[in-house]
Amino acid sequence: MLTSAETAEEAVRNTHEDRFFRLDPYRINERIAFARNGVRYTIDRCGVSVKMTLPESGLPLAMGLPVKAFTGIAARATELEDGSQIVFLEMYHSDPKLCIPLLVADNLDDIAADWHSWSRLLKLPMLIIGADGMAAPVREQLGMVMNETPLERRKRITTPKHRPWFLRRRKIGMATSIEKVGADEIIARN
Repeated sequence: MLTSAETAEEAVRNTHEDRFFRLDPYRINERIAFARNGVRYTIDRCGVSVKMTLPESGLPLAMGLPVKAFTGIAARATELEDGSQIVFLEMYHSDPKLCIPLLVADNLDDIAADWHSWSRLLKLPMLIIGADGMAAPVREQLGMVMNETPLERRKRITTPKHRPWFLRRRKIGMATSIEKVGADEIIARN
């Protein structure tokens, strides 16, 4: 089984001839079909179908993977022999053979735009693959909600604790002498 680093090096060798590769994330409403390294991929909002011929036996293999089978949209940077960098954007799977290539480019603006677009359209987190081959999230997320430090709440003025906060703006009543009003009882009796 190949590691993800070996897969990236193999992809560098394969993409050196056709250096750049890009799938448009805004065509995901339709089905996007393409072939890469003898494997035929079809991507839509529901998932990916992969068709290939097994090299050992020559048997055809077709499989469908839902979008939830992928860990996220991963970016991997690799330096070429001439000193330039090339970045691979892929639908990242724990099995390196099932990682689906989405973009191979060297323009960082295009890469960032497509990375964010694929992540948003497929509802997958953005991942970055380090030198050790481990994928780490760019932002912390809990499902579809991003974990960030919360904004500080408004400070409330401390006043007597028995008053609810919405009544604290009212002036506290002053205790004065109590006046008794006296009068005759007015009741109509027969």
